[in-house]
Amino acid sequence: MSYYFNRIWAKSALMLVAIPTEITGREKIKRSEQYVYCSNHFSLLDILSFGFAPNPVLYVGKKSLAKIPLFGLMFRKLHVTVDRENIRNRYQALQTAIEKMGNKRSLVMYPEGGIYSKDMPRMVHFKDGAFRAAIEKQIPLVPVTLPDNWIILPDVKSPLIKRKKMRMIFHDPISTEGLNMQDVPALKERVFSIIDEEIHKYYPKE
Repeated sequence: MSYYFNRIWAKSALMLVAIPTEITGREKIKRSEQYVYCSNHFSLLDILSFGFAPNPVLYVGKKSLAKIPLFGLMFRKLHVTVDRENIRNRYQALQTAIEKMGNKRSLVMYPEGGIYSKDMPRMVHFKDGAFRAAIEKQIPLVPVTLPDNWIILPDVKSPLIKRKKMRMIFHDPISTEGLNMQDVPALKERVFSIIDEEIHKYYPKE
């Protein structure tokens, strides 16, 4: 149910504001398998974007999302909210998400931990949660690049939507089979590099 709701919601919302999409790399993803999707996070549009994921997904998002009219009710019932300022709550939310995934849903996480960059499109350092989840479940991790959302829907108090193509790039899945928690730093660095390199294909570093 949530899979179709997310897909309809994403397509309808972007059509309504005339935002075209370009989704690449979906052919690398097997709908019947589970993944942990890791994406850069510069805009609230990033959440909507995962309505285009090839398989059913579970989000871990900040608790304030649950307060958005209508959407918040759906998010609270179907996904997992987290208080990012509370270390204990972050751990509990991750464990809840792993349990709620079961053996059918994939997990969407934004390893920056929120929209924190003050120098977009540069990312801030990644947190461990997404990588720990992938290793604990022994499922592949998929880096995902959203290079344009920060321009389309800026993270400001009164944003104006810019009609620009929303690009979403699914990279090759990275196996976590046989990895343990000592491998988190190297895995985190690898994923950061993949997404960072892709972003700066479109927006070269100065």
